Amino acid sequence: MSVRLVAPIGIVDEHPEWSSRLIAELTSRRLPWEKIDHSNHGYDPRDRQPRYSVIVNRSSPSSHRRGHGNVLFYTEALLRHYESIGIPVINPVAAYRFEKSKALQIDLFERLGLRYPRAVVLNHCDQLLKAADALRFPVVVKPNVGGSGAGIVRLDSRAELEARASSLDFGPDGTALLQEYVEAREGAIVRVEVLDGACLYAIRIVRTTDDFNLCPADICQVPAAAPALAACPVDVTPGMSVSRYDAPPEAIEGALALARVASIDVGGVEYLVGRDDGRIYFYDVNATSNFVANAPEVLGFDPFGPFVDSIVAVATRGRRRAAARRVRTARAGRGGPRRGGAALAAAGPAQRRGPSA
Repeated sequence: MSVRLVAPIGIVDEHPEWSSRLIAELTSRRLPWEKIDHSNHGYDPRDRQPRYSVIVNRSSPSSHRRGHGNVLFYTEALLRHYESIGIPVINPVAAYRFEKSKALQIDLFERLGLRYPRAVVLNHCDQLLKAADALRFPVVVKPNVGGSGAGIVRLDSRAELEARASSLDFGPDGTALLQEYVEAREGAIVRVEVLDGACLYAIRIVRTTDDFNLCPADICQVPAAAPALAACPVDVTPGMSVSRYDAPPEAIEGALALARVASIDVGGVEYLVGRDDGRIYFYDVNATSNFVANAPEVLGFDPFGPFVDSIVAVATRGRRRAAARRVRTARAGRGGPRRGGAALAAAGPAQRRGPSA
């Protein structure tokens, strides 16, 4: 059944490649879209014109590794603005806050009673040795704002930690986790992809290198020889093997609970099974999904199909809800400012439009 949207789908994404497969699926269905590069963007809070049927937030904390550090905190204001005036947002500002803060993710694990590698949150190198007293080595230092394994360092002894403490990078917000390193059984981790409160699929990723970037999408990888992460090149084969996996109910339930509490509409939750104790440890929550590379071969289907189905459903539901809000506002009388009666999405530079529906 064909769907006609009265306004385009807005895709908030500063990366040059990450939304290409999503855009291809939208274009194949003749759905209108605009890509919003919020690394060079502005909005007027007084502009109340409804420009988008839905916003798809694909912001990643790794933006600061591509010279787009201005995206990190601007994204919160932009998404909050869209939400406050009634545009439905897939992966709203609440989801983005968890996406970019490993400290908040640890708090989620703790609140939900999910096992995770023991960690201490700190904001100064002087705290590292104090925190180490409560942990077992080896440990890792993780910047609070990371993305694609950025800045994670393994330290095997207290002496090594002491020697390197003052030179460790805590990332753009000066906050980090000191966390016990749990060796994964067979060097494998599992990523559970969640869409609309259900498990879309799970994959098992076996690492064959010491890299902490375990993103299963080719376009998230960077060659080992590259001096810095400026952009993620396409068609680079990472040092890992990926296969579809039937995750146990305990892991699926934990992933769904995390996505629900973090307000994540589409995203991935990662866990490992400890080599020494055979227990599940959750360690990462992602609100940006590029899905697995070569999905039809690995999974037997293309996850961008269900993803676009979900986007369209939110867009059409959002339009009906906005209309209902306008009716309620009109009935409520003329006193006070209007709230949520109209949608707005600010126009930024270098936007692209898909075909008219």
